Amino acid sequence: NLLNKINSQIGHLSGGEQQRVLIARALATNPKILLLDEPTASIDTQTGNSIYELLTGLNKEKTIILVSHDIGAISRAVKKIACMNKKLVYHDSKEVTKEMLEETYQCPVDLIAHGVPHRVLDHHHH
Repeated sequence: NLLNKINSQIGHLSGGEQQRVLIARALATNPKILLLDEPTASIDTQTGNSIYELLTGLNKEKTIILVSHDIGAISRAVKKIACMNKKLVYHDSKEVTKEMLEETYQCPVDLIAHGVPHRVLDHHHH
């Protein structure tokens, strides 16, 4: 809630507060397409989850294109994924797979789940 900051200049807000102001500003015009670059950067986990919940609801009515380095955090809130590392690798699914990441990053990978560390996929051999 930023109501207590209503008279503050944007430069006097924290990084997370500035990020929330910019998201609110983008939503104020009710666009048909919403382009977001790292929308939860500088934002705590709880607020980030709230933003993803909001975006999931908005995605029923509008197209949202979102850039994030945190594939694990966004994978539960997206419909499709495109990975980019010098080339674009598009997947018509929200499932993050070992093959998808290996194709994108051109190296063997292990998927590790958030929370209690445990291996999601079998260990690979070099």
